[in-house]
Amino acid sequence: MAKQLTVIAHLVAKPGKIEDTRTFLLSLITKTRAEPGCVDYDLHQDDANPAEFTFYENWTSRAEWDKHMEMPYLKEFAARKSELFAVEPHIRLMTMISKRA
Repeated sequence: MAKQLTVIAHLVAKPGKIEDTRTFLLSLITKTRAEPGCVDYDLHQDDANPAEFTFYENWTSRAEWDKHMEMPYLKEFAARKSELFAVEPHIRLMTMISKRA
């Protein structure tokens, strides 16, 4: 049985691009949540530094996340990285070892 994958993606918007980044990242949520392997997909904005965003995601498996990364809207994400982000996004892939509540 495939193990659930947790993804934490930390993103930092360029100065002057916070609202553009926020709008673009929010546009990914509905499409991503509709994907078959998506358990949850939540976006957070740092209270102390609004240029920092974090996605907290859970996927039924690594294979489903890999499919997600091939979606057109994630290709757009990759294409817009240099426009929107001050640094390379930091993406952590983790295997959930506890059972879901």
